[in-house]
Amino acid sequence: MENIILPIHIGTLFVTAVAILIADHDAFDYMRGKKQTLSRVKVKTLHYIVWAGLIIMIMSGMKMAYPGLEYLLQNKGFLIKMFFVLVLFVNAIVIHFLSNLAIERPFSVLSKKEKTLLLISGAASTAGWLGAAITATIIF
Repeated sequence: MENIILPIHIGTLFVTAVAILIADHDAFDYMRGKKQTLSRVKVKTLHYIVWAGLIIMIMSGMKMAYPGLEYLLQNKGFLIKMFFVLVLFVNAIVIHFLSNLAIERPFSVLSKKEKTLLLISGAASTAGWLGAAITATIIF
């Protein structure tokens, strides 16, 4: 069982990354006005895939970390990775609410505050995923 946790973790990352790339492509088209609004079904489906991926990666990560947890809690790289994971978790909650903007109204009619929130959430997502992936490679 132990030998399958890392492949599950990495496989889930791959599936989740594909869902994120599709969602980000749609978001970019939405922001540029190529799509007036986004499909509710597609947005919600992609969001649930990313949520599921994040949860599976957190659980598999906990399983991998547990035997060396005392060491890892002293490791700055691990703590930085956990910060990025927290950012992703909080941002996933934020995206749940912000996604309604893109489903209901064109980007061009959103207020400056709404546009800013969408852009900050997108930046937090990018920084969180890239930061977690990069720090994972330098922890050990």
